[in-house]
Amino acid sequence: MNDFFLLNNESLPYVFIDQNIEIKQIQVKNLNRFAQFADPIKKLESYSIETITPLIDLDIIQIMGVFSLATTLDANYFTDRLENTEAIADLILKIIQVNEYFFKKEPKGENSKDSSWFNAISYLIKHGHSESEVLNMSYGAFLKYIKEAQAIERQQIKSYVIATRVANHAKNQAWEKYLKQLA
Repeated sequence: MNDFFLLNNESLPYVFIDQNIEIKQIQVKNLNRFAQFADPIKKLESYSIETITPLIDLDIIQIMGVFSLATTLDANYFTDRLENTEAIADLILKIIQVNEYFFKKEPKGENSKDSSWFNAISYLIKHGHSESEVLNMSYGAFLKYIKEAQAIERQQIKSYVIATRVANHAKNQAWEKYLKQLA
């Protein structure tokens, strides 16, 4: 999915068997509940029809929870079609595609720092977002905004370092001479 899909919190039209539905991006405010339901899927080594199909029998309650948060699929329609495991597995793959940032496998140890959701949300608020904006972002947009805020912060630090070095150099070369060079 592209950046505009993420930023506009768009959904993906999809046909599940013969019903038109939408697959939604998970918003930050729903991430905790979604993570609880999606945990068996996320633990898979890879995502394919073959790896997902066995989960359908084992973890149907979690899958129903994922569908309730990530789709507009009618629960009664779904329960009447539980025997169609291939269509269910296909829908799970589409949900993974739409919410790829949630399901992306992170290298071990990458998030070893002690940080919390509160810290991450506060970080974006510090960079100009409101709390309601952050909570209503899709998870993918949330991660993109964090990454960009960090890039801006790194650039600011570099600018401060350069200014400090210039000031220190100017002190050594005579402050007045430096000021004349600026004029």
